[in-house]
Amino acid sequence: MRAGKPKTSRCGDRWTAAAFCACEPPRMPRMPSVLRPVRGAVVLCLLLLLGACATPFHRPDPLDEAALRHRAKTAAGEGVRVSATIPSPEESRAIFGVDLEEKGVQPLWLEIENDTDRPLLFSPTGLDPWYFSPLEVSFAYHKRFSDDANAQLDEHIRGLAHKLVVGPRSTESGFVYTNRDEVNKFVSVDLVGRKWAQAVNLIVPTEGTTSPEERYRQLSQVIAQSGVVETDDESHLRELLEQLPCCVTSRNGTQVEPLNLVLIGQITDVGPAFIRRGYRVTPADNRYLFGRPQDFSASKRDLWVAAQPHLFRAWLTPIRFRGIPVWVAQVSSPLGGRFARPAEDGAPLPIDPNVDEARNDLVQDIVYSQFLARIGFVQGVGQVKASAPRTIPGVGSYHTDGLRAVLFIEERPFHLSEIGFLDWERLVDHYRKQVDGGESSKPGP
Repeated sequence: MRAGKPKTSRCGDRWTAAAFCACEPPRMPRMPSVLRPVRGAVVLCLLLLLGACATPFHRPDPLDEAALRHRAKTAAGEGVRVSATIPSPEESRAIFGVDLEEKGVQPLWLEIENDTDRPLLFSPTGLDPWYFSPLEVSFAYHKRFSDDANAQLDEHIRGLAHKLVVGPRSTESGFVYTNRDEVNKFVSVDLVGRKWAQAVNLIVPTEGTTSPEERYRQLSQVIAQSGVVETDDESHLRELLEQLPCCVTSRNGTQVEPLNLVLIGQITDVGPAFIRRGYRVTPADNRYLFGRPQDFSASKRDLWVAAQPHLFRAWLTPIRFRGIPVWVAQVSSPLGGRFARPAEDGAPLPIDPNVDEARNDLVQDIVYSQFLARIGFVQGVGQVKASAPRTIPGVGSYHTDGLRAVLFIEERPFHLSEIGFLDWERLVDHYRKQVDGGESSKPGP
């Protein structure tokens, strides 16, 4: 067999380890001398850039709480006193050293005075079910290549947070990092001790807004001019509620959505009941009752997932039950619910025809808020069958069992088994009539 041509290395010698090691590696071309200063400038810029990213956190001056305490809203309970206020955006930047507003975080300053002999646990979830933890807030402002600065920021934000335990005969103050409210913040402070619990409610206006309490006083003065109707009797209350108008109207006086809800309670108790279930004060297209647009409107907050799009409008009535204000309201949802697409021209969406669904959902929300003491139903707009819905020009159509839910809201928490039922209209009877009459209790096609 003929021997092949001997293998050679890249250097031309035979392919041996020695020859391989003896080979001189190829040389890289040298950078032209004119480009060397450019390389130095690039390196310098990179070093400066990394230095800028690593700028230390400048800790703000120690917090002086005197100004916050001076303007804070205050409410007292059994052996406890709670004060709260919201710093302005300028104050917030000075206090925290970062712009919390750009992340949708609204710091609430809170002071809890415990005049009891027991330690108390403060639960921020009752105040805002989606509040932010301190390190969650500071993480949003972390910078790359700035471990020391990030650690300083963590310590600063955490140091300003309110403690969860308030010792006996002591006072604690600090911030709760809440989601931003544009108009007013309904504050519900839940405090728990051994065989003891209490909720202290108050309303904190945001900068440049009128508080609901002030708005309530203004409305009460207007209503007083036309006469307030006082009653202590439940049967008389039922008659008064059934005599209220059936529906709200548009600006031109056309009847639109039915009034399907009544709330009986102080505004400082009604507000937190809605807050616990994700509602916030929000603007809405005007509807009219008693010659004026809604006094308040609210909807569920969209956060990380879309919320049920119930829209709630309420009016203060001239009725007082045992000295407690009575509110009448209208609640509905857009057709398509969370899957509804906004109109291209910005026009309001048609309503879901089954307005009872939105009413019943809201009733369940208030039940689970644990502020509901009693519930009843009275006649409202009257039954409208799904087979013959009532059409509202520009709004859509609806069908309903015709009832108004009447919710008695009080300050203390109520277990589901404690809720009382008024022997007025029975919701189950109306659903039975719909089924017997061939009407479905669910939305029609």
